Amino acid sequence: MKQINNQTKLTPLNISIVYAVVGVLWGAASCLFPAVLAHKSFIYLSAETMNHAFFILATAALLYLLISRSEGDVVRGRESLFRVNRALKTFSGCNQALVRATEELQLMKDICRTIVETGGYKLAWVGMAEHDDWKTVRPVAQWGDQGGYLTKLDMSWADIDRGRGPTGTAIRTGTTRIVQNIRYDASWALWREEALKHGFAASVSLPLVNEGRPLGALVIFAGEKRAFGKQEVKLLEQLADDLSFGIATLRMNLERKKAEQEIMLLASVIEQSKEGLILFDSDGTIKYVNPAIESITGHDAQCVVGRNVAVLGDGDGGVELYRSVWDDLTKGERRAGGHFIQKGKEGDYYEIDITFWSISDTDGEVKNYAALVRDVTHELQLERQLRQAQRMEAIATLAGGIAHDFNNNLASIITCTEMARDDVPLESPLRELLDVVLKSSYRGRKLVKQILTFCCKGEQERQPVQVEAIVNECLNLMRPSIPSSITVRAQLEQDLGMIMGDPTQIHQIIMNLVTNASHAMRLKGGTLDLALENVTLDADSLGAPDLPPGPYLKLTVKDSGHGMDQKTMEQIFDPFFTTKGHNEGTGLGLSVVHGIVRNHGGGISVSSRPGLGATFEVFLPRIAAAQKDCVLQTEAASLTGSGRILLVDDEEDVVFAGKKMLERLGYQVVTGRDGAEALEIFTADPGAVDLVITDQTMPRMTGIELSRQLVAVRSELPVILCTGLGSGVDRAQQREEAELAGVREVAYKPLDREEMAALIRRVMPPAGEA
Repeated sequence: MKQINNQTKLTPLNISIVYAVVGVLWGAASCLFPAVLAHKSFIYLSAETMNHAFFILATAALLYLLISRSEGDVVRGRESLFRVNRALKTFSGCNQALVRATEELQLMKDICRTIVETGGYKLAWVGMAEHDDWKTVRPVAQWGDQGGYLTKLDMSWADIDRGRGPTGTAIRTGTTRIVQNIRYDASWALWREEALKHGFAASVSLPLVNEGRPLGALVIFAGEKRAFGKQEVKLLEQLADDLSFGIATLRMNLERKKAEQEIMLLASVIEQSKEGLILFDSDGTIKYVNPAIESITGHDAQCVVGRNVAVLGDGDGGVELYRSVWDDLTKGERRAGGHFIQKGKEGDYYEIDITFWSISDTDGEVKNYAALVRDVTHELQLERQLRQAQRMEAIATLAGGIAHDFNNNLASIITCTEMARDDVPLESPLRELLDVVLKSSYRGRKLVKQILTFCCKGEQERQPVQVEAIVNECLNLMRPSIPSSITVRAQLEQDLGMIMGDPTQIHQIIMNLVTNASHAMRLKGGTLDLALENVTLDADSLGAPDLPPGPYLKLTVKDSGHGMDQKTMEQIFDPFFTTKGHNEGTGLGLSVVHGIVRNHGGGISVSSRPGLGATFEVFLPRIAAAQKDCVLQTEAASLTGSGRILLVDDEEDVVFAGKKMLERLGYQVVTGRDGAEALEIFTADPGAVDLVITDQTMPRMTGIELSRQLVAVRSELPVILCTGLGSGVDRAQQREEAELAGVREVAYKPLDREEMAALIRRVMPPAGEA
């Protein structure tokens, strides 16, 4: 049936032929029949027939033209209608994609897919206009590029050769560029071959613009020439405008979401900040406070909102300070601030720094203010501790600097006094005077040792120590001297750990702290609490000194005495500072304690308030396992001996006294005023010297340098190094250096006769004991 319809289909040519044939036949018949009846000639008949036939053929040709034109208009109308319908379907599908769009790239992909699948185009792609130096057109979305056409695309929207194509021109000028025949269009010269290879015949490049700023272009390819009609292009331009609006809207939404996230992040930072933030208006009414305000000031955040900012300044002097700052702001000051000492709800004092500043609106008018509140209590405490440490370091340097000379003087005094006392009869009144001189010298020696302990240069003979045993010993020793009005309570934990330390110095710590605590309660009495416990410090431990994390033994001495103010607590560890009377203390007790604790790798803290007593907490590093105490046994030795000793010191009094003492002990003594002179004496006859006793700090050559030179000649020669332990000397390092130089013993001035005799016997025993 379809074949019959195709065969019998009327066309302008078929109609014209039928018309011509019928007209000629009808004309011939109409002319022939009257001519036969009238007996007209054949010539006349032929002419008449030819005229009629010509007329019929002419009208048939005209009919053909008219019908053909009419049919062409119908076909073109049908094609135009098809294209418009296609564009409308595409436009409708794309609008649905725009309505559903939530992400820019996905929107462009959906638009391209709809254009190809619904519109029937060969390829659709979106190129974004980059704002780099080359002004590159970068394809970001496409549909229909099966052959990889876009992967080889090299295009720009700048006014250069690769930017003068349809797409680059559309982006640059903001106008639609239509190419109905790619094969012959000059603007496609650089891309024509590749486009024809992929079957593209026509194209339209639609600019994407937002508020006059080029975004890119929507490019559509068709497989047939002259594929884009006017109505169709208008619909596609509307589609491009909608796509531009959709892209701009999605970008705006994305920026809004980012802004919201940033606002939420900023809000979280403010909410979780440890520094307080207050917002208030020009009347001083609080509009917002973050949670840190409550932790800093003790005021409930919800309760202060809506009230005047002066409510935060309650307490001693707080209102006046807030009002002072407020006056600065109301006078036009852009920024103001101050330091506040506030009293919390529980009676504790805390220190804060506040910075106020004005906030201007878009018109530059100040309508709001903000305040940043920082709790600087702990920070200021650390600053005070640092200043205290710096003062102590300076004094330690000074004390260590004078120790050498002081010890030399004491050495001469002790030695000469001992010899003078031996020469005076027991019944002589001078003997009593010499005893006083000798006792005073010993007290001076003890004082120097305390100073050196403060300098962290005292004796550091370390061993495992059970502190609870020393605590009990100290309490038993001191109970008789503590007034009966003071109640002593000791709380010692079970299975306490041990520390590596000097038992004598630990004893000194406890004695000093207990003595100070009882002195603070001597007038009114009270309670003295002494506790010892195992603790473990970490980075977040509160109230403890700045110590590395780890296990510690914590000693707490607490009294209920008169207490101290902040200014006093800042100075209590300073040497020679004391709150006792003129004849009641030296001011060295707590400074020595501080030095011992620091020298043991520990820390000490104090807390006190006037009238509420004081609490001292000492933290000493705890060792892992308990060990048996080391017992040092000393052998009683005879003071006398024999042999030739080379005594070297740059102090004449020390040499004089030392030579006399050694000679009385039975030794032959040769003296040298410094290391260089001693070396000359030794090298003159190396075998004549049995022992060398040398000072460390001397001009031209130190004692260690001298020992190194002597041992290089005689490796078995015993050398004793004496030192006053001057400023900046590290004892452990000095011992190590001395041993490497051949020194047998290191002695610390001043030494009495018994100590010197025992020292000589250790390095140079008598022949019978060797």
